[in-house]
Parts: sequence; structure tokens; C-alpha cells
Amino acid sequence: MLVKNDSLYKATVLLNDAIRFSKKYNFKDTEAKSYNALGQVLTKMSNFKRAESYHVKALKIYDSLNQDKGRDLSYSGILNSYVLGKNYSKFDSLYPIAQDISKQLNSEIYFINLRYKIKKDYYSFDNSSMLESSNIGITALETTNFDSLNYSKNYRIENLKKNLHQSYQYYNAIAHVKLSNFKVEEDYKPLFLINEDELKASISTDINSYRKIASLNYYKYLYYTNSNKNLDSANKYLLKSDTYKYTALNNIELKNIRNGELVDKIINAEQKLATANETRKKEALNSQIFLVSTIIMSLTLAIILTVFYFYFKARKNIVKINEALKASNSKLIAIDKDRLEFFSILSHELRTPIYGISGLATLIDQENDAIKKQSYLDSLISSSNYLSILIDNILQANRLKFDNKTLRLKPDKIEKIVSHVVSTIAVAAKNKDLELIVNIDKSDKNENILVDKVAFSQILINLAYNAIRYTKKGSITINVIEKSRNDEEITLRFEVKDTGIGIKEEHRSVVFSAFENKTFLNKNSSGSGLGLYIVKTLLKSHNADIDFISTPNKGSCFFFEITFQLSMSKENKSTRTLFTHRDMRVLIVDDNKINLLITKKNIEKIEGYSCQTISNGKEAICLVKEKDFDLILMDINMPDMDGYEVTKHIRMFNPYIPILALTALNSSEISAKAETSGINQIITKPYIFEDFKAIILSYRTMYNQSNIIDAEAI
Repeated sequence: MLVKNDSLYKATVLLNDAIRFSKKYNFKDTEAKSYNALGQVLTKMSNFKRAESYHVKALKIYDSLNQDKGRDLSYSGILNSYVLGKNYSKFDSLYPIAQDISKQLNSEIYFINLRYKIKKDYYSFDNSSMLESSNIGITALETTNFDSLNYSKNYRIENLKKNLHQSYQYYNAIAHVKLSNFKVEEDYKPLFLINEDELKASISTDINSYRKIASLNYYKYLYYTNSNKNLDSANKYLLKSDTYKYTALNNIELKNIRNGELVDKIINAEQKLATANETRKKEALNSQIFLVSTIIMSLTLAIILTVFYFYFKARKNIVKINEALKASNSKLIAIDKDRLEFFSILSHELRTPIYGISGLATLIDQENDAIKKQSYLDSLISSSNYLSILIDNILQANRLKFDNKTLRLKPDKIEKIVSHVVSTIAVAAKNKDLELIVNIDKSDKNENILVDKVAFSQILINLAYNAIRYTKKGSITINVIEKSRNDEEITLRFEVKDTGIGIKEEHRSVVFSAFENKTFLNKNSSGSGLGLYIVKTLLKSHNADIDFISTPNKGSCFFFEITFQLSMSKENKSTRTLFTHRDMRVLIVDDNKINLLITKKNIEKIEGYSCQTISNGKEAICLVKEKDFDLILMDINMPDMDGYEVTKHIRMFNPYIPILALTALNSSEISAKAETSGINQIITKPYIFEDFKAIILSYRTMYNQSNIIDAEAI
């Protein structure tokens, strides 16, 4: 009764008391019922993970008691938490098991579980399955005598049957309209068979009815817009839909605020209980301390005696040990010398492009000649690219020592990736008057390969920069050669040739070693010495290796082979939307004014996009509530409230808007934290504009393909 009357916190306290009482006196059946009831309370609070855990606890007890009726209720509670928590794969696994038990018991839970199944199909846009399931439900209601069912709860039978029929009929009508792609007039008829007054009557018991009524009127608006062409009726139903939609949004927001306060109170109460239990455990352990201390002292004495025995025995080998220590010390001194040399080189490598960027920016500001200004700008971009790649290499070298690189494979064309690499290194080659040559074997224009573009581009960019760095005149050549293929995969050979200083055979063993590979260059060229080490390490993730052939003073050729999975690209089919075209509205959240300006200018360069900027996380939350944005670009590190917290608050009232993180941070820990908070994707700064543009446009594609915005999905 407390759950029904929405006294959720009081219900939680009483249920926890019931659980403690049941455990104390071993009342298993009461304990299981209390867990199921607690799961229902947490479901009403939208805390679906914790709700699932309590239903699972109840299920385990009923399994031990071999009570099918209890299992039936527990399975139904778990299915409900899966649907509302959007955990559809687990739902599909459990649903057949739950329905088998309900059928065996001739229980009303069978029809309730079927309603969860239809809702799952609706939320996952599986319209065919939604139509089939709702048809099954309507037929079953007509052929089942509800007076003969074995009820697990107290119902008014006529109300239960009427509500189930109303729900099945509603989703059946929605499925008809969606499967016709909103075009077939005949498929709108089931909408008008639904009694709107009966749907309104359930508002007092089901907050979602407001959204259902909003959706019902919205689809009627579509009917009068697309099929009947009656604009007066269309506007009438659109107005009704908006009225119910805003009522639903207001109710949901109030519910979320209230649920947040209740969850905090419940967590505090549970923490106090946990602290009390911990204190009791510590007091119980104190009685064993004397015995354990005695045992430890005895063991310690035995260990000391053993150590003394081996110590005196080891003294016989003291001369050998001293010699080994001297050798080890010499090796450590040599390593320390190498590292000092590396950091000296690194300091030079960082200062050089920084000095170039600062100086070139001044020259651009002072220069009036447009041609010279463009030349300075090209050099500025080259220095910026080199500095970015150098920092990436340093971070990558550190990260690869501790993490296994996981490739993120997506379809792409090798020509496009190589073109991106060439555009990155072109200015550096031009500054040294080096000819840049690219040869790529032709392939099917519809053929893509599955590749991690970032990791693979890093391999080619490092090899190409390495070639440019050690070549004074001549050319740099990138060759892509098809070695073999079948229906599923293709093997490509990549070669990066230069006409530079070359490498002596005696130095082959250290070329790909971090820190060590600078020694063979006799300090006559620049570079951090990390590029080839990172290339070799990244190629291990591709199940490949690298080798080279070289002639001193004539040049080198580095080569490797990778087998890629093939993926045929699909033709882009334009999706006709039902709404008037408008700009995509983007909100940029960043406390750094320069970053805000750069991101704003980049967004404005993309056709069909407009943006608004804000520098404070709390203000961003209020702005998203007030205005309708299509995309949010979120900085992670901000004062007062960081990007993770801002995203969590937005997700409480808007779980669907895409939120992309713009951050200079890049690690598996950052990715996991972003995913947990509700961030859709991370864009690492600095980025190449074309890559940034492609990511932004991909979310417009998702917007266009959705055709309509369902009121129930807002």
C-alpha cells in the first residue's frame, strides 16, 4: 500500500526492517517477498540496476524453496527492470524462461510479461516484432477466461483485462503506422479505434499515460498531414500532443528530482547500517587477536632463524655478489646516461617547433605580402603538426608499456587514409624541397577495409616523418601494393622509401628500440628516437612486423604487410523526413575562451549547423532544459562542475541528446568514465578539422534517419 501511495522512503525503511527480521528468524518466504517489494520500490525510483539485484536475491531464495509462484513474480520484476533500464539483450535471454513458468502456472503474469515484451520492441524500434507480439496479446485476451487464472496479486479482474487490452491495442496501432512508413492511409485506422477517454482515465495510476496520449495525438496529426491533408485537424491534434507532452515532461522532471532525494536518503541509511555491521565484525575479531599474535610471533621467530642460516651461508659467495653488483651498477649508469641524453634531445625537439610557432606567428602578424604570409602560415601548420605528433609519440610510448592497444575497426578506404597522411606531411616535405610520391594499386570503388584509422595513420605518419627528417635532397615515396585477396580479406604491402642518409647493417638491432636508436646517428640529425619504436609496437596490434633494407648515403626502404577484413560500402539512400529542414543546433560548453572560439568557428564552417557557447557547467544544464539542442560538445576539465557531472545531470532529464567530449586527455580510464557518465563519444584535441567534421556530420545522419520524434521517446 505504501508503494502504491508513493511513500517510497517509508516503504524502503519498513522493507529493510522486514528483511532483517526474516534473516534473524530464518523466515525465507517473507525475506524473498520483501526483496521483491524492495525491487518494485527501486524501479519506481528509476534505480533499475539495484532493483534487478533485489529481484535476483528473491529469485535465489525461491529457487532454494522450489516455489514456482515466487519465481514467476521474481522473473517478472527482473524483466521490468531490464526493459526500463534498456538492457535488451538480457531481457531476450530471460523472457522465454519467465513465460514458460507463467504458462505452467496459468498465471496472469504471462500477460504482464507480454506487455513488457511489446514495450521492449517499441523502445528498440523493432516494429515487426511489436506488431506480432501485440496481435498475439489481443488474441490471447479474447480467448482467455480471466476468472480461471491463478492470480499472484490482488486485482480487479475487469480493470486488469481492460488495461492490458488498451496497452496491446495502443502499441498495435503504432506498429501499423510505423511499418507503413507513415504513408498508407489504411494503416492509420487502428489509431482511431483507441478510446482516448479510457486512456486518460489511467493517468491517475500511470504517469506514462500522458506520453501515450501525446503520441496518440501526434500520429493522428501525421495522418491528417500526410494522408488526409486536413491541416485544421492536423493542427488540432498537434496542439493536443504538445500539451500532453509538456505535462509528461514536467511530471518526469519532478519525479526525477524526488527520486534523487529518496535515493540519497536510502544510501545514507544503508551506509549507517553497513558501518554498524562493520563495528560488530571488528569486535568479534578482537577476541582472536591474542591467538593470532602468538602464532605470528612463532612464525616470525622461525623465519628469523631461517634467514640467519641462509645469511651465513650466503656470505661464502660475497665476492661473486659484489662483482654482480658492480656489473649491475655499471649497467644502471649507462641506462641513466642514455635517458639523460634522451631528455636532452626531447628538450631540443620540443623547443624547436615551439620557437618556430611563436616566431612564425609574429612574422604573419607583421607581414603584408599575401604570398609570404601564406608561406609563413604553411610553415606554422607544419611546426604545429610536428609538435602534436611528437607529444602523441611521447604519451603513446609511455602508454604502450602498460596497456595492450585495442584496435577500433571501422570501414574506410586505404586511398583516403593515405591521402590524409600525405596532407599531414606535405608541408614538411615542401620545406626541405623533397618530392613526395604516392603509388597505390587500384581497387573496387565500393570496397572498404576494416581499419583503425587513428592507429594506422600514426604508423604511416611516423615512417614518413622519419624519412623526411633524415633526407636532405631527393624524394619520399609511399607505395601501397596488393599482395593477395579472397572474398573476405586482402593483404597489402606498404613501403616508405627515402633517398636519405641510410642505416649501416651493424645498427639494425637498435633501430626499433626506444632511447637506443639515436646512437647510430652520431647526433647529426634531429628526432626523439621514439617514432620507429611506436611503429613496431602498433604493428604488433595488427599481427604484423616491420623490416627495412638500406644502403648508407643512398637511402632506406621500410616495409610491412597487413591483412585487412573487407567490407563493401552501401549506397547512401536519402531518407525523406517529415519535417521542414532546419539547422542543427549545437551547444558548446568550455571554460577556456580560446577553445570556445576555435570550436565555434569550426562548427560554423560546417554547412547547416549553428551553435551557442557557454563557459559554465551549471548554466549549461539550465540552457539545455530551456532550449532545444541537437548536439552538445562538452569539455571535461571545468571548475565547480566537470564535464562528467554536467552530463550526468543532463541525462536525468534528456537521455537521448548526443553529448561528445572535447578533451586533450586520452586513456582507457577516461573512456570508461565518459561512458559511465553518459557521454556518447570522445574527440581528442588537437584534431584534424576534416575528421572533426565527419564525426559531427555522422550525428546529423542519425538525426535525419530517425524520421520522427516520438513523444514517448523524448
